[in-house]
Amino acid sequence: MKTVALVSGGKDSCFNIIHCIKQGHDLIALANLRPPITAQSEELDSFMYQTVGHTVLDLYSKCIGVPIYRHYITGQSVDQRLEYERTDKDETEDLYELLRQVKDAHPDIEAVSVGAILSTYQRTRVENVCSRLGLTALSYLWMADQAELMDQMIASGMTAILIKVAGAGLTSERHLGKTINELRNDFFKLNARYGSHICGEGGEYETLVLDCPGLFRKKLVLDHQNVIKDESSGASEVAFLQVSAHVEDKPNDDFLPIEAPPLFEPEFHDLYQTIKSIERPSIDHEQYSHSSSLETPPISIGVSPETITISNITAPYAHDLESEIMCIFESLDAILTTQFAITDPYAIVSVTLLLSDMKNFAAANVAYKAFFSSPPRVNPPSRTCVSTSLPSRSRVSLSAIIARDPSARSGLHVQGRSYWAPANIGPYSQAITLKECIYLAGQVPLVPAQMVLYNSADLPGQAVLALQNLKRVLSAVVADNDTPQLFYAIAYAASEEAALVALRAAEFSNFLAGCAVFAIHVAGLPVGALIEWGGIGVNERYNPVTNYDDDDDDDNDNDLYSAVFRSVKGILVQSSYGKTWFAIFTANRLALNKEFLFLFTLPANKKFISIAIYISDGAEASALETLEDIRTNGSVASVDIYHVKSVFSKEGLRKNYGVIVRGYIE
Repeated sequence: MKTVALVSGGKDSCFNIIHCIKQGHDLIALANLRPPITAQSEELDSFMYQTVGHTVLDLYSKCIGVPIYRHYITGQSVDQRLEYERTDKDETEDLYELLRQVKDAHPDIEAVSVGAILSTYQRTRVENVCSRLGLTALSYLWMADQAELMDQMIASGMTAILIKVAGAGLTSERHLGKTINELRNDFFKLNARYGSHICGEGGEYETLVLDCPGLFRKKLVLDHQNVIKDESSGASEVAFLQVSAHVEDKPNDDFLPIEAPPLFEPEFHDLYQTIKSIERPSIDHEQYSHSSSLETPPISIGVSPETITISNITAPYAHDLESEIMCIFESLDAILTTQFAITDPYAIVSVTLLLSDMKNFAAANVAYKAFFSSPPRVNPPSRTCVSTSLPSRSRVSLSAIIARDPSARSGLHVQGRSYWAPANIGPYSQAITLKECIYLAGQVPLVPAQMVLYNSADLPGQAVLALQNLKRVLSAVVADNDTPQLFYAIAYAASEEAALVALRAAEFSNFLAGCAVFAIHVAGLPVGALIEWGGIGVNERYNPVTNYDDDDDDDNDNDLYSAVFRSVKGILVQSSYGKTWFAIFTANRLALNKEFLFLFTLPANKKFISIAIYISDGAEASALETLEDIRTNGSVASVDIYHVKSVFSKEGLRKNYGVIVRGYIE
């Protein structure tokens, strides 16, 4: 894509440009925001922009060989929330004006290079502006390991000096003007001693790049350096260099001395090698007739103190799919408004969208996006979308989980392209967190850097990459937890062989060790994927006081919030954390199944919210008969009915039913 690069003079913005070029993008222009003429200092108190060193940024055009566009910073940090929405007189709107200026001059610009590593504050603002201008953010340093990244920058031959210090252990006398190569050991020592960010992501220091092999055609040479100290800075010294410079020729070094990180991180590379070396699973090719009738299950509602679950919303057949989807959202909106006085669509936490034919995915996305874009807001619901059998002439069905207190939800919606995990350009977030639950969007095996589907002939690779994408998303939400955990995981597969390969990956995955898992064979998945992983993660940061007690798990009662605890009764797995619990199992019969009946003999303080039942082709009972079984047993839960081709237990055995029960503890 034709790309404009945001540059501050710092190492991160320059190094990200090299990765953009490495990924085949075409650098067309540079863009920079600088202090207004009336500013008393070149170092602004900005939450968003590095301005120290801006006086030499015009020379970058000569160094790199493309034009640079600049704009004055006139706004302030008005909206200081992590997630940004358009705000008058905010400094983010200066970025919008700058990129609009670039787009006017270069109408073919498609993408923006941005050197964000860890700052959600910076990332969400750049992505907001890019979204409004129809541009794609390219953030190849996002979520990179800072120790590895620092060594990669040094190894690339980049010459970057410290132009500002503001962190513990950094001083103007010892560190200003020194290169990152010279200070590498200092950064690592300060990280060990104070927890400082090795790459300066906490504002510990700023840099100025004088040369960058593979990017700079000419180099910057400093003429003058003057140390400016902030005398009111307190315990840690704050000082910066005021500099002037000129450009000099240098030897030609048009090579790109960097490598993209491997697609699979070590844990998943080992998993890939393991399951690839195992003989492909044998498939029982017996054809099952579809004896389960496809009656339209009624809309059902499950309510807990925190959530509302509304299931099985369909619409009458219409000439265009968009009309059907809008009719479904009108039904959902009417239920929320009349029964629960909820008028904000962003109270929705998670959506399961079923299509009768995945060929309708693009049209469905257009209508879906319209509902969540009037006006556009941050963190739309997470979403799982699959193609499966639907009753009557229905082409789409929707179920949703809604927060009763919309202010309690938070989200992760990364729209920039990176090496980390697939970007969500569409109208859904990677994850929405509500109390102890992290509702994860389904993850397919897209290669994040290019946003293309991984080799469709390599089922083990698809299974492992989709699982790695899921773990990376969950890890980003629970950043302080080295071992992110799931209440349960489910593999959606476009073939029976894919389902069994996904379960093989689960068997050998450290990430899914001990986790409740089953797989379902569906008619199709987005972008032609063969495997999609989904599930609900555990937010271990949520730690309210509870008087929870369960006689069946005495050993875990006093340590409820330290980890998910699981109990296994037969083939039923219960996962609990906080006041939320899940029960997961597969079965060939429900009405007489001991695990199913066990659910209705739970302690009185365990309440149902929803039951999702995946019914295989050939299952004996119909959806409505199953629903009647549940109601006979006294449940008031929401019941999702999914007709699928087949269900497989964690052990790879074909089953008639897969069941996920969600509940809460009073």
